[in-house]
Order: sequence, then structure tokens, then C-alpha cells
Amino acid sequence: MEDKTRETPVTSPFTLINIVMFFVLALTGFINLLSFNKIAFALTIPFFLANVILREYYKKYKRNYYYKKHVIICRVIAVTLTLIIFGSPTMILFFNRTKPFYHLKQAVYSCGLSNISELRTREFPDFLPKECEDYYFIIKPHAPFPEAPDTFASVSFYTDEETIEKYEREFAGKGYEKANSDKTFEDIMIEKQINLSEISEMDSRWLTKTYIKEKGVPQYIVNFTEEEKLFNLSRNAIVYNFRSRLGFTSGCLLDYESGLVIFWA
Repeated sequence: MEDKTRETPVTSPFTLINIVMFFVLALTGFINLLSFNKIAFALTIPFFLANVILREYYKKYKRNYYYKKHVIICRVIAVTLTLIIFGSPTMILFFNRTKPFYHLKQAVYSCGLSNISELRTREFPDFLPKECEDYYFIIKPHAPFPEAPDTFASVSFYTDEETIEKYEREFAGKGYEKANSDKTFEDIMIEKQINLSEISEMDSRWLTKTYIKEKGVPQYIVNFTEEEKLFNLSRNAIVYNFRSRLGFTSGCLLDYESGLVIFWA
């Protein structure tokens, strides 16, 4: 009996589905992929290679059923790459309060932006402290254009005094200085000509925002920090700015009284 298996057109639904998924990605976010997420873009090449190899093994498997293991391996690789390609951009917008995703979000931000060195978040903690409450990691993505400047990342949490002291020792060891350390809350209010006796409780949050802004916290971090954390912030906060020769500014706010820590880059 004639073996018609060799003449049977080989169609791999798996390959076709992945190709369709890629072109959907390309049509809906290709520009953003190029300018924002280099991780996902770099994986498109091995993604295609995995599918090409998968197709070749699939042909051989159709003939003698010997390459089933190879087909499964290639499928696993292609699926994994597909999930990373589509999943890594979502790390920007989601999982803001999920601690296990801390390092992954940091990697997507540090390595994903065009013209940004991975050193951008080098002062972020290597590991979250054991005492870490109300964790929040926000990444503000820029518009889908390579030169958009309005992107940042910020991680904030409450911790204990020992951890804050450890951060201060690390900053001192690296030669970082406190920003505007000579400015007290009272000095800033006098400078702004604000009469504290006329300030209502509703305006106290505005005072806090004004204070930490004058201490060196960027306006965009002030705007995107959760209101409750600003409300709990004391008037003795310490601010460090870590300026880089690459042009970006990162920093950290430490507040011993409330235990609040805010890193930004």
C-alpha cells in the first residue's frame, strides 16, 4: 500500500496560531514594543526560530512518530517565549502590589526602555525587607515614541527603623548626600510665606506635598504617591537624590517616624 504520509501537506495549527498572535501584537503595539520593551522585541527572533524548528520536527514526526519529544520541547519553548513577549509589557501596568513580581517589574523597567541603562534602578533594594507593609510598585509608561521623557518607576513601602538605618549606611558608603538637608519644614513654610495657623486639616496634605517637593522629591513622584502615604508622612523626612552622568535622576525618601520608604527612578 502506498504511503501517502509524505505527500500530505503539513499544517501546524500551533505554528499558525503563534504567527497570528505575533502579527496581532505587531499591528497593535509594534511601535511601543520597539521604544519601550526591548525584552519582548529581542525574543521575537528566537520565537520565530522555535516555530521554524517546530515545523521541521513536525514534518518528521508525521512520517515516523520518532520526533514527538522534540516537537513537545519546541512547543514548550515557543509557548514560553510567546507568554514572555505578550506578558512582559503587562508587567508595566499590573501586579503593582504583588511582592513576588518585584524583581521582574524592575527588570522590565530597567532593561526595557530605549536609551536607558540598567543602572537606572541600581539603588532600588536588591531584596524587599522582611518588614515590608503596604508595598506598591508603580511604573508610568511613556507614549509609544522613542523620545518620550515622561516615564518613571517608583516603589514604596513601610518598614522598620533598622531597615531605614541600613539604607542610610549604604547611601553614606556610596558617598550620597541628603538633598536640602538644611531646610526644615518651618523654613520651607516661611520661605513660601505660609501661615500655618490658617491651614485647615484638608490643606495639610497640600503642605506635605509642598514640603517633600522642596526637599527634593520630583513633582511626578509627589503626584503619583498614594494619598494615604502622604497623609502619614512626618515633617522630618530625609531625601536623597542619586544623579547620574547618563542624565536621569533617581532618589529615595526615608521617614523614620512613619516608616515610609519611597524609591524612584
